[in-house]
Amino acid sequence: MGQHRYMLLSAFIVVTLAACAKEEPAAPDQTAGNTVAAPEDGAGVRTLAQRMARGGKLYAAHCAACHQASGQGLAGAFPPLAGSDYLEAGPAAVTDVILNGLKGPITVNGMVYNSVMPNMSYLGDGDVADVVTFVMNSWGNPGGEVSAGEVSAARSKAVP
Repeated sequence: MGQHRYMLLSAFIVVTLAACAKEEPAAPDQTAGNTVAAPEDGAGVRTLAQRMARGGKLYAAHCAACHQASGQGLAGAFPPLAGSDYLEAGPAAVTDVILNGLKGPITVNGMVYNSVMPNMSYLGDGDVADVVTFVMNSWGNPGGEVSAGEVSAARSKAVP
């Protein structure tokens, strides 16, 4: 019975991710500080608050199905992002997981998770940067930002 539940949960996850995996247009490259060049509509630059708002929307579309809107995850299946000790490694580690995915056991807040997170390398550099910035600065996490340029550099090192 346990194997059957695991297979059903796995199928549900795949279907959910496929349904949520619609591509967002890539954001422009990061500029100095906590601002990003705005889209070509001439709106200027984006502040951290604007990046957080955009990152929250991207999180809802691409991450919340597994990690939940609250960032609490699902015990035993998907690790929490809220108050997660895994994020103490910093934004580069989160960027790496988004670009390359993750499989195999990991320990988050003392609990072992052994699920598969598919890579989300279909997201643009600006999208990944805003999602990581959102996650790092939400739910009591340690804070931090990543630029689209940093994502681009990490992507060039990503596992094929």
